[in-house]
Amino acid sequence: MDVQDGFIVGVYNYCDRWCETCSFTSRCRVFADRAELEAQNDPQLSDVVNAPPLPQDLPPPLPLWMRELIDEMNKIASEPMSKEELEQLRPKLIPAHKSIEERAYAYCERAHTWLDGRRSDATRDPSDPLSVIGWFQYSIPAKIHRALMGLAMDEPDDRDWPADYDGSAKVALLGMERSHAAWLALVHGGLASVSEAEPFVADLIWLTDELERVFPNARGFVRPAFDEPDEVARLLAADC
Repeated sequence: MDVQDGFIVGVYNYCDRWCETCSFTSRCRVFADRAELEAQNDPQLSDVVNAPPLPQDLPPPLPLWMRELIDEMNKIASEPMSKEELEQLRPKLIPAHKSIEERAYAYCERAHTWLDGRRSDATRDPSDPLSVIGWFQYSIPAKIHRALMGLAMDEPDDRDWPADYDGSAKVALLGMERSHAAWLALVHGGLASVSEAEPFVADLIWLTDELERVFPNARGFVRPAFDEPDEVARLLAADC
């Protein structure tokens, strides 16, 4: 686990984005940036956030060679690309995996329809199975898409680190496990009938089986902080 400027490097890449339930928000650069953006929009905090930095906090000026490199890159980036060039750069899903993505998005749409009117959109209680299903209905297809596209674009010979797509697949698998448990909790609590929950559970089981088949190493992927209890314990001890 790498820590830079007090933030855990890459912790936000393999989370479910449910910040209210996360133990690492104080160590997450994305959470901090979002909090700063919200503070800028708050009339009571905007003056503090937008205050000019102190002289000792200003970064040193860029060397000439770096300024020239940045200018050249900006110039290239501003030039429009042809349709043919864009098509070549656009990542393409492996055809055999298309059914996985389609079923994930179909589950999301049907879950949204079923949930509509059964809960308030403001409900974010992680102990509420309706909230769990509602949160992960979007996370699941998003993470599955990221995993499948990562696999399609992967160049194994060009990397010497664990595949990023395994991390995304693991987050999707964990989200499906929680969603599966939430559907069962709804049935047990009398908030959904067996016939109502059964198609959704079937989708989650099918998606889980397919994802584990396509990403056999996903379960073993070590996510920064989340799967490193010893490293986290040492980090917390250093703060004391």
